[in-house]
Amino acid sequence: MKSKLSLKVFCVGVLAGVIAVLSIGAVGDVAPRQWEYRVVQGAVFGQEGRLEDAMNKSAADGWEFVSASPSLERYGFAVMKRQKQ
Repeated sequence: MKSKLSLKVFCVGVLAGVIAVLSIGAVGDVAPRQWEYRVVQGAVFGQEGRLEDAMNKSAADGWEFVSASPSLERYGFAVMKRQKQ
């Protein structure tokens, strides 16, 4: 009976150790990220100076889409972000 109790204590200890190691590893990089933002603009309707082209060009340079204006007008804008360099 004493060996079973020791086995249970051993298993609980191992489980606690695994949880501790995984918790420490999950923390990782705790420094807050800093972002820079860009507003791109262009035509929503039509083929000249399109907003879509401006967004694609920014995305190719590493910018991520955040939001766009709900525009019913001819022109609109989009907000893009990327990690500060």
